Amino acid sequence: MTNLTRLLVLAISWMWGAGAAYACSCDPVSLEAGFDRAQYVFAGKVVRADHHAWLIEVERAWKGGERLARTIKLMDVYATLDCEFFFQPGRRYVFFAILAKGGREVFYHPQACNWTRPLQSTRVPVEGSEPLWLEDFIAREHGPGEQPRADALDRTSPR
Repeated sequence: MTNLTRLLVLAISWMWGAGAAYACSCDPVSLEAGFDRAQYVFAGKVVRADHHAWLIEVERAWKGGERLARTIKLMDVYATLDCEFFFQPGRRYVFFAILAKGGREVFYHPQACNWTRPLQSTRVPVEGSEPLWLEDFIAREHGPGEQPRADALDRTSPR
């Protein structure tokens, strides 16, 4: 009987804990709408991670690149919420982001419910041909992208 009681308590505890796990609930957004909604669309590599803040080496930008530094700070406004991000150092991503400023520091927020994801992780259907990687589809629609022009990480205002 004690084994049955232990098993029942364990099962209830497991189910109680499972109820606390949530997923970000998002309506689907087209790539075009996501691109329009973002202020910045760029590909880059995570060079440092620290408690939902990351330094990103921007490799190419399709939107907002003329205002991006080569290395930017990305912060997760969704940390501890259902839509929090987990970017891994050394991995490359395509980011859909907006500008955020805290005092004199310029940083960016990835947008939840948009197309931010690791490079070569998502194929986009293309009418009349094989699906393309997300970043290849963006390049096809918006050009090859540009390298960022700004050099300083701690600029106080976008150009």
